[in-house]
Amino acid sequence: MKLLLAVVLSLTACQRSAEFKHDQDYYKGDAQSYYSDGTGKTATQRVQDMGQPKKRVVVFDFWNDTPVKQTDLGAFAADELRRGLYLTQRVILPPDVKTEMTTEDFVQGDKVRVAQLIREGRKLGVSVIVIGRVTRIVFRQRGDDVGLFRQKQSLAAVSVELKTFDVAGGREIMASSKSGESSSNGMVAFEGSNMESPAYRAELTKLALRSAMGGAVPEVIRAIEKLAWQGRVAKVAGAKVYVNAGKASGLVVGDILRVTTPGDDIYDPTTGAFLGRTQGQLKGTVEVVDFLGTDGAVTEVHTGGNFQEADLVQLY
Repeated sequence: MKLLLAVVLSLTACQRSAEFKHDQDYYKGDAQSYYSDGTGKTATQRVQDMGQPKKRVVVFDFWNDTPVKQTDLGAFAADELRRGLYLTQRVILPPDVKTEMTTEDFVQGDKVRVAQLIREGRKLGVSVIVIGRVTRIVFRQRGDDVGLFRQKQSLAAVSVELKTFDVAGGREIMASSKSGESSSNGMVAFEGSNMESPAYRAELTKLALRSAMGGAVPEVIRAIEKLAWQGRVAKVAGAKVYVNAGKASGLVVGDILRVTTPGDDIYDPTTGAFLGRTQGQLKGTVEVVDFLGTDGAVTEVHTGGNFQEADLVQLY
């Protein structure tokens, strides 16, 4: 009898142990899947990344650095990139930002005048600048050479270089080359038909530029989203601190923002080249309590003080 009881207890214990192990494995696996996505980031970091406020971006008209001097090709390429970025709904292209500057104004030889570009970006109040250069345009036709009615195919191809800059850091964050092409088929009845006219070539070239810019949009977005968002203090009125970003940018009531000094620009003492900007000193924090206008926020002092206009703000 004692032997039988011992066997029963042993089997019961083993059964409980197996069930307990199963439960432990289940909850352990569940916890791992809940708290980790394999990226090494914490849950708070992942949520913050998903909810990063949108950054203000300006795209300067591109430089048509080719012998094909169709006057509006550079502007068209920049407009296509702006349109693609806007459709992502992941950045802000401020409609109130007006400038007569183009990419060509910031290029000397093969180098970009980074210091001048960054100063212009700060003056415009944006976080990111994109410039571009159309480096090559090729147009070809192929088809029948004889006969009254001839089947012709027209082809256009373009090459474009793009650079993206972080205004706050004063540095280049992306350089890329993109190409695009387009083609059109048609019947040619006479020599010198409109398939060979400058206007027709320009239309085909614009379609190629549209293709190139469509391929550039995801790359530009990835570069922009790697940057930490930041805004600026627009006005200080007692305990109220007004920020130049709000609901449209993606801030929410209750967000805590760090306030820092803008930092200092550093230049090479020998060449005078712009090296970057130092990290500002922490002044304190503010909390978003309301919104103002189309994209402004009202905050209240949370910690610290002595906040001033043009101080930087970042998510805490």
